[in-house]
Amino acid sequence: MKRVAVLPMDDRPVNYDYPRYLSRAAGMEVLLPPREWLGNPWRASRHAELVEWLARTAPGADAAVVAIDTLAYGGLIPSRTSAEPAEAVLARLEILRRLKAAHPAMPILASSVVLRICRSDSSEEEKPYWAVYGSRMFRLSSLEHKAELGDATPAEMAARDSLRAEIPDEVYLDYRRGRARNHAVNRAMLDWAAEGVFDYLILPQDDTADHGWNVAEAHSLQALIRARGMGGRAITYPGADEIGCLLLARYACREAGFSPRIWPRYSGVSGPGVVTAYEDRPLHELLKAHLAPLGGFVADSPQEADIALFVNAPVERQGNGDSQWLIQRGIGSVRAQLPPAFHPWLERFADTEGFRATRREMQSPGRNPEEFVRALLGALASGRPVAVADVAYVNASDLVLGDLLRQQPAAASLAAYGGWNTAGNTLGTVLAQAVIRAIALRAGPTREQRAAHLEFLFLRFLDDDLYQGRERTRCMVEDLPAAGISPTMERLPDGAAAGIEGRVEAHLCGAAAGLRNLFVSSRLVRDVRVDHVHLPWRRLFEVGFDVQVELD
Repeated sequence: MKRVAVLPMDDRPVNYDYPRYLSRAAGMEVLLPPREWLGNPWRASRHAELVEWLARTAPGADAAVVAIDTLAYGGLIPSRTSAEPAEAVLARLEILRRLKAAHPAMPILASSVVLRICRSDSSEEEKPYWAVYGSRMFRLSSLEHKAELGDATPAEMAARDSLRAEIPDEVYLDYRRGRARNHAVNRAMLDWAAEGVFDYLILPQDDTADHGWNVAEAHSLQALIRARGMGGRAITYPGADEIGCLLLARYACREAGFSPRIWPRYSGVSGPGVVTAYEDRPLHELLKAHLAPLGGFVADSPQEADIALFVNAPVERQGNGDSQWLIQRGIGSVRAQLPPAFHPWLERFADTEGFRATRREMQSPGRNPEEFVRALLGALASGRPVAVADVAYVNASDLVLGDLLRQQPAAASLAAYGGWNTAGNTLGTVLAQAVIRAIALRAGPTREQRAAHLEFLFLRFLDDDLYQGRERTRCMVEDLPAAGISPTMERLPDGAAAGIEGRVEAHLCGAAAGLRNLFVSSRLVRDVRVDHVHLPWRRLFEVGFDVQVELD
């Protein structure tokens, strides 16, 4: 059994737990540091212990998957808030050089994030001044980049100058210094990749857009990759939290000699060309980018494909996943049950372009979910691996599609399913699970591999569809106000977090019961258990839980 040492980006389930399920589905053993050593918004990582763990563990592994942001800064969020100079950061990373020098045959698959620019006035995951200047900094970033390219209109130039005047020099310069430091580290990581320290390097663009300082940095990094002829060993494209899973799948493909051929089947004719909310390219090009680390490509026909990928895409633009439940329920009905003190919040929420875009997508005739599911069932009946990437909405799956899929026991036969966070997050995770499943099916999966695959598939449906698309919003607009808390996805008050976590557990276990019946009716499993439900970052945005299946 191959052993892979994984140093995650942080302690969230997507970064820590998902590789555990996928490694078992791949017939591999994953080695992880203790969870409490990894950082989160209120706890610094234990860097010295992590370095020592990597130095001790990696030599006994067959490969290493390393989040450079954890070694460099302590995690993804500290990479946004750290003020340390590039020299100090690079000195921490020397452990990777030493490992490769001592064990040249061991593949090191690494990622180093291109720093995002948060588009909202929130300092939960940013420096304190982002609560005041965040949205203006995001807009200024876009306008400055357009001006540098010579694409800004006179009105945009004027808006740029006005925004720059509103933002204090100390805020602007501090942020730009941090960006310059991170960019210097990413350039250095490309140098190291060219030297052979990394067998593959992903520089994912976290929460990107068409223009911005981050986009300019990504363009310069991609130009360097191409100028050095490193396209087979490094790439930059939109994504972040799915990268650990994707690199693990790359290693599985390498070991199996598998170059996956994917045939995408979109939910509507406009789907391939839509640019989703946190990406900078059409959806079909985003798919191609995520295939690169896997050594995969788009098949010439469905018959030649190893995997059929059914992509539920937006018609015009991604709506907000957390608005769907409110729209289905009806704003009037929600208002009637909401304490009057929170009515202004509801009015503001419903009076946003994101809410209106969600309603347009939900009502659009530009895609036909019923036909999409009929075609999906036909593909499943053919016996080849079929996966679903649901990217119609950001931060949750499509409620209509989820309802249709959960009426079909055949959904438990999918090679992968996902519909969480950004389109890049979903595509990367779905492709990772799908290729690992396809490899296992080619060789004949063991009982343990079958169990792990079904556990992860159940988890994805329960989290992306039933929690993110439904129960999370329900909890936000019902349970939080009942506790006197304004609806929010940000960190809960310490005194209320335990009580809300209990409500989340009750909602989630209720939803899991129906999903369990679906999986049992598929005759693939005898039982499914969900336990250890918790809010890992003390907020509703993400949930953690464990899944165990008992096979037939």
